[in-house]
Amino acid sequence: MTRLTVALHGLRAAWREEPGFRNHVMGALAMLTTLLVLNPTAMWWALALLCSALLLALELVNSAIERVIDHVDGRRHPRIKAIKDMSAAAVIVASAGVFLLGIIMIVDTLT
Repeated sequence: MTRLTVALHGLRAAWREEPGFRNHVMGALAMLTTLLVLNPTAMWWALALLCSALLLALELVNSAIERVIDHVDGRRHPRIKAIKDMSAAAVIVASAGVFLLGIIMIVDTLT
C-alpha cells in the first residue's frame, strides 16, 4: 500500500467515525463557499485555505491521540483525561482562530 492510499484510508475512517471531523469539513466548505462568493484577494484565499487545512489536520491528530489512548488504556485516569482534554482544547483554539479569520476576511472584503 502506498502512503497516499494509507492516508486516504485515514481520511475515510475519520469521515465515517468522527463527527468532529465531519463538522470541520462542513466548516471548511462554508469557508470555501464564502471565498467563492466574496472573491477576496489572493492573500485571504491563501490564509483561509491554509488555516482550514491546518484545522482539519489538527482534528485528525486529536482523533488519533484519543484512539491510541483509548486502545492502550481505556480506564479513566486524571493524566489521561488531561491529555485528551488538552488535545481537544487545541482543536477548539484553532477553530476559534479560523472563525475569527473568516469574520475579519468578510469585514475586510466588504469594506
